[in-house]
Amino acid sequence: MSDRPEKPAAHDLDAYLDGTMSAEARARFQAELAASPQLQAELRLQQQINASLQGSFPPPAAPAHLLEQVRASAAADKPILKIPRTSRRALSLIGAAAAAAVVWGVLGWQYYSQTKRPVYNPVIPLATIYEQRVAAGFKPTWVCEDDHVFASTFFERQGQGLLLAAMPEGTHMVGLAYFGGLSRYTTTMLARVNGTPVMVFVDRENSGYLPAQPDKKSGLHLFHKELAGLVMYELSPFSEPRVMDYLYPADVPPPKKAE
Repeated sequence: MSDRPEKPAAHDLDAYLDGTMSAEARARFQAELAASPQLQAELRLQQQINASLQGSFPPPAAPAHLLEQVRASAAADKPILKIPRTSRRALSLIGAAAAAAVVWGVLGWQYYSQTKRPVYNPVIPLATIYEQRVAAGFKPTWVCEDDHVFASTFFERQGQGLLLAAMPEGTHMVGLAYFGGLSRYTTTMLARVNGTPVMVFVDRENSGYLPAQPDKKSGLHLFHKELAGLVMYELSPFSEPRVMDYLYPADVPPPKKAE
């Protein structure tokens, strides 16, 4: 079996996607990117993860009272001096523009601080992610068309290829997704067992996060398994694992030949 590859530096990918690299560092990174198919794949996957996490954890709604507070403060600070009508109108427009700038500055800072780098939130239980995704239609980030794409996704994200054995009738994979969960690099397989959604969160053993068991009121069960340097957590309403045991370690097979 192939040795695990060195994962591209996460901070380099973040800095590149965030636009915080210096011109020299960006040029150097782009040269590395052009010469490395693995780095290109890692970048594409990180972009998909960012988009998926932004959808899962949107920025907070704008506080409705903020503009009123700014206007009230501006009204309290009005000058006592008498000013010609034309000047008063100009100052009023300037004051309104300044108030709007303050409001949008605050809201922009809130949005930027929460969406610039949309990493997973370890406080959110896996059961909450499950419930959110089921409510949203249980849609994957992408559907793998062949074994090469499926295995290479885990190889590029977790350093170990995985394949899916034939599953019993009524059980099928829906696709792969990036909702976080164990770490920002977690790859999640979505499946259905007789129509019931099942999620399998996969990451490296050293991902550093131990998820809590779901609340009994949720009706969900969490199962744990370690395999070939990976850790898996299957989450579903079933009282026993129904999907993760069909995942097995494997080298990445060659791409499917075009017909």
